[in-house]
Amino acid sequence: MNRPLAMLAAVVVSALAVSSACLATPSTALDFRMNVDANNRIQLGLSRTGDRHSGNTAMTVAPKDLSGLDVATLRQPGTHPVRFAIIHEAGRLDCSGSAINAVATGRCGFTPDTAFTAMLESRGIGRPTAEQSYELAMVGATRDLIDVLAAHNYPRPDVEKLVELSAVGVNRQFVADLAGRGYMPKTLDDLVEFAALDVSPAYIDALGRAGYRNLSADEISGLKAVGVEPSLIASLAAAGYRNLSADELQQMAALHITPDFIQGFARIGYANLPVDTLVELKALDVTPDYVLNLQGHGIHPASAEKFAELKAVGVNGLK
Repeated sequence: MNRPLAMLAAVVVSALAVSSACLATPSTALDFRMNVDANNRIQLGLSRTGDRHSGNTAMTVAPKDLSGLDVATLRQPGTHPVRFAIIHEAGRLDCSGSAINAVATGRCGFTPDTAFTAMLESRGIGRPTAEQSYELAMVGATRDLIDVLAAHNYPRPDVEKLVELSAVGVNRQFVADLAGRGYMPKTLDDLVEFAALDVSPAYIDALGRAGYRNLSADEISGLKAVGVEPSLIASLAAAGYRNLSADELQQMAALHITPDFIQGFARIGYANLPVDTLVELKALDVTPDYVLNLQGHGIHPASAEKFAELKAVGVNGLK
């Protein structure tokens, strides 16, 4: 796997790992701990009862998303009872406890929504386990997502894939906006990748305005994964590197080849270097200072590539 693709895979795996880490696995009960920050947002932690170090959930939620919560109670001095529920299509989490000095703790129980479970079975997605029902609820899985996937002829997800899609924010608007720009990733994994990388319609439009139209889904994901933005494209063009291929852009961004790096070599006599030479130099950490050091000791190769060869065999500078 080449470096940019390896980075892409790492980004997607990381995004899904973060989403998964936000799912405390339900047992007979869950403990909760919550407080309100300065911006009136709720910091909520969930963990298996009696186990503060395994299966933890950490999330920031708006007070409106916690049905029945009296935020003012959390701010009052003394001890007060606290009750709230997190209600989604796949099920609900009901919690109760007490607040002491602006921090509330207590226990929660999860109840799957039987109608949602029946719908999943009837649509051929499968019957979720108790743990899967909890995951579906906590990531906000909806019937509407299932409907829009079917409407755009995506493969039917299983329960785990529905959790993944929901966890990275795939919804009707996201799917429809991609389709409106001619993009329908071939697989659900590709769709997860788009959402995990935040390959938004706005990003696709921005690439088009920068001259990169009709790219494949893989090319777009690759560019986004290494941070290619229109501003980078413009700065490289100003440095003399116009009409780069998507692969060249991806390699240069992955290695952080900037106009300053390019101009540094131009100032010491190595202007208009090919992209593959720049990539080789940067990958081997050959800098203008390294070149000047060798030249100062009488080493004057005919091309910049020769400096890369010297660095590759262990010539790290001379004293």
